[in-house]
Amino acid sequence: MPNEESKDEEGPNLNAARHISYHKRCLQLLPTAFQSNDLNRMSIAFFTLNALDILNALDTTTTPEDRRAWIDWIYSCQLDTGGFRGSPATKVGTYSLYDALTLPSTYFAIALLLILGDDIARVERTRTLAALRKAQNVDGSFSPALLGDERVGEVDVRHTYSAVAVRCMLSPIEVDQDFDVAAAIKYVRNCKVCRAHINLTIGI
Repeated sequence: MPNEESKDEEGPNLNAARHISYHKRCLQLLPTAFQSNDLNRMSIAFFTLNALDILNALDTTTTPEDRRAWIDWIYSCQLDTGGFRGSPATKVGTYSLYDALTLPSTYFAIALLLILGDDIARVERTRTLAALRKAQNVDGSFSPALLGDERVGEVDVRHTYSAVAVRCMLSPIEVDQDFDVAAAIKYVRNCKVCRAHINLTIGI
């Protein structure tokens, strides 16, 4: 949004009212530039509703009926095998390899349920934790999606973050339900790049 911020003697100020208006509009009708992201509806919902929450406007600018409807919509994106799909656009009447769990969508969905005041009692907890274990690679990293039992997608530390966040939100967890935490920690530590190497790479 242009001209979102104004400046006074103390520095820039966030125009909260305009941000609130923008995010409320996105809940009803997305701007044209975002309408091609139909398969990412869960992530769009997360960033929109979370923004209202951060601005302390979620409870005051939406109704309890709105929030219950969003909660039900999120649960409609839950897979019988555990975890959440990114959009109801992939939902079909029978099992499909391509109606897949994604770690980011699972993180966004459970976080959204908590933001909206849900008790997450309807989350398929055991199956979701099993899906996290399936998504973990031998080196401790996580693939972002599961097609059946096959791990697919680009592997990077973002998806480890999503898995760890889901684990945290679903805690406490029995040992036999948990993924390999030690391997995940080792993977994250191995992502640390030597500063000297960075300087050499970018020519400093």
